[in-house]
Amino acid sequence: MKMRRGRPERFIITLEDDEELLMTPEIVLKFGLSPGNSFSDDEFLNILQEDSIRQAKDQALRYLTVRPHSRRELWRKMREKGHRSEVINQVLDHLENVELVNDEQFTRLFIQNELRLRPAGKLLLVQKLAQRGIPRELYEPLLKELLPEEEEMEIARSLAKKFTRSHSRDKGDKLKEKLVRYLQGKGFQWEQIKQVLPAKSED
Repeated sequence: MKMRRGRPERFIITLEDDEELLMTPEIVLKFGLSPGNSFSDDEFLNILQEDSIRQAKDQALRYLTVRPHSRRELWRKMREKGHRSEVINQVLDHLENVELVNDEQFTRLFIQNELRLRPAGKLLLVQKLAQRGIPRELYEPLLKELLPEEEEMEIARSLAKKFTRSHSRDKGDKLKEKLVRYLQGKGFQWEQIKQVLPAKSED
């Protein structure tokens, strides 16, 4: 076995058959890997398993450094990077145990940020949360808490006023049609939209 440094956070291990493996410094230190070392097949498989877990954990932590992620988001991204499913699940279980991955906290923060930065109706928020792998039983009570019906209606009124001002050239039915499509795209239901439409057509 030969060793050399590759990227700053990895060692390149060259085996007898010239196969090259990337290993984390933590695994190199833990198992005392050095040039000329030899291990039994079982020992080497154990080293590879621990290293794959370490690399997957490092990958997950890099994603979490950028922004919070749901468990499902992390699982999908790590799978795309080539990590094995069983390794990903083991890493995510650990990160949940230490509260670095918490879908309830993620969902609460996500809803709060969306309402502050991109106000919308429940339907659009549900769609975005589902895309991030958040189950209905988790997001429904949080949406009721963080976006009560009257507050949702107030958002619809505010968006409708802004839209009407920015489309002042449109009148009557043309304005209504555009406003309906806009509010539907923002995740509001028809019963809510009807309440914020102009009272009568203006030609």
